[in-house]
Amino acid sequence: MDFAPETLFFVVVAAIVAYFGYRMVRHGGFKAAMFGARIDRTVGEVSGEKQGPMGIVLKVHVLRRDLSEKLIGIELVAKSFASYQMMPVTLSVNQAEQLASLLQNAVRTH
Repeated sequence: MDFAPETLFFVVVAAIVAYFGYRMVRHGGFKAAMFGARIDRTVGEVSGEKQGPMGIVLKVHVLRRDLSEKLIGIELVAKSFASYQMMPVTLSVNQAEQLASLLQNAVRTH
């Protein structure tokens, strides 16, 4: 069996697209696929200080992988004139509580 490099490339790209398509269907959309869990609801968002022409927004989501596993999703969005970047961060409830504690400590000592 002899595969041409183009055929192998097509098979690899098709497998990646199929896998991500499966994740989108399983979790309920593009953003949920990025988190690896279904988005139950969006709690809110906070705009960060502008970094020159770039605006930063942090969005907080309640996520659920299955009925018993509750997760917190933080979506970091950076936008400028010609770009859009989204970075998902998935945290357990314990990790989210640790982050909240660190933020509260930083605010108190400021």
